[in-house]
Amino acid sequence: MADIAGEAPPQPGNRLRKRDSLLLMGTVKAAGDYARETQPIRIRNLSSTGLMADSEVEYDVGAHVEIGLRGIGLIQGEIVWVRGGRMGITFGETIDPKRARLPVTAGSDDHLRKVIDMGRVRRPGLRID
Repeated sequence: MADIAGEAPPQPGNRLRKRDSLLLMGTVKAAGDYARETQPIRIRNLSSTGLMADSEVEYDVGAHVEIGLRGIGLIQGEIVWVRGGRMGITFGETIDPKRARLPVTAGSDDHLRKVIDMGRVRRPGLRID
């Protein structure tokens, strides 16, 4: 019997969704915890439904977290396992993991405006007479 994505059912020890092995940086913090700063995580693998990451801060299994992913933004998740500085997080919604691999580009550079005067770069608003 195949699942809704047309994939064969997983065998014991196999995953249902394909995971991309990679090394990306991201952030994590307890959902709704505005008193603490976000913590950096090193993402080891990523799928449309979750990730595995290294973290210096350990969270409890079942904790709801907010994960910041480059190219995707903030996503809600839940810690499903924790072992030796690593954790598995399942997402509350599916994502396109390929977006996290895209190079970061500036959209409009209006907010990065540089004023060039005779080959010199100067700060906007700084008057040179």
